[in-house]
Amino acid sequence: MRKLKIEKTKDSSSVERYLQELEKASKMGEKGFRFLMYEHLKRVFQTGDSNYVSDKQKLMYPKIVEAIENHRKTRKFEYHRFFEAGHVASSQAACFNLFLPIMISDHAAEVLACVKPDMKKIDDSRLDHGFCFEYWREEPLYAESSDKGLLNDHSKIYGTDADFAVSYIDEDGEKCLWLIEHKLTETEFTRCNVYHNSKHSEERAVCDGLTFSELINEPDKCYYTWKRHFAYWSHTTNELFPNINADKKGCPFKDGMCQLWRNVLLAEEARKAYGYDKVFFSVAKPEGNTLLNDSIDRFSEIVKPDVFSVFNPRELFRAANAFDDELLHDWRKWYAKVYLI
Repeated sequence: MRKLKIEKTKDSSSVERYLQELEKASKMGEKGFRFLMYEHLKRVFQTGDSNYVSDKQKLMYPKIVEAIENHRKTRKFEYHRFFEAGHVASSQAACFNLFLPIMISDHAAEVLACVKPDMKKIDDSRLDHGFCFEYWREEPLYAESSDKGLLNDHSKIYGTDADFAVSYIDEDGEKCLWLIEHKLTETEFTRCNVYHNSKHSEERAVCDGLTFSELINEPDKCYYTWKRHFAYWSHTTNELFPNINADKKGCPFKDGMCQLWRNVLLAEEARKAYGYDKVFFSVAKPEGNTLLNDSIDRFSEIVKPDVFSVFNPRELFRAANAFDDELLHDWRKWYAKVYLI
């Protein structure tokens, strides 16, 4: 676990308590980051022994509360259940708090370029002034109830989406879409239901006996295709995943790789549907959350290299310091306090 910088404060007792928790967390190995963040966030939001605040708006940087509500009216997306319930470690709240202050500042492209160096400017003619949360489609903004999205999997309770999306113009003048999955304390990405749910043992046995080549050529053998009618395998290609052992038995996208696979497919289908020249998918996660690394490392080995990347939110936090911007300056102080940057 990484060592976190602790700034001295007048409240020496809180520093001592934090040091004690840090020592305890380090002894817990990979779960230490999750423990430390939970305890810290409960103190920040003054919830006592509870993991929940009374009002979810308390989880947000104050200067974005109105902006996020206006954005919801434009893009009509749902709050996640943990954010709706006011959970202190809500990843959706952390996603709002990281990206929205940057996007409403005057330096969005310059800050984001620290992790996306090809970015020249935000394409504010798309999405909601160039960005949106919970991306799963573009036009029309208000979908018909029968619309199941680009992968035919969207409903009120399910579906592939990206936590955050940015449309931009790159250095070559090409139109780009960047999808981002934001994680805070999660221990894994969304898993394949066949491998996650014990009641699907028969379907799991079928998947374990199939190769990547067989699943591409005969997508109906996958539970998600024949039972749920999702379009995952019909959009999966050798070009997107050039480094898979195509003759090895067993679905390559089980466990946490399932969500990463679906997000890459979403990006690629958005490219075709909405006329983007290039699309990308990234995971944003704190360095201390190492429990996601296994799925990330395994996925990185098989996906097309220039499509997928990972970055630490701290990189954006540091890049914002280069600008004489009152909003970014105020946000950095708040964000550092809340998320231990």
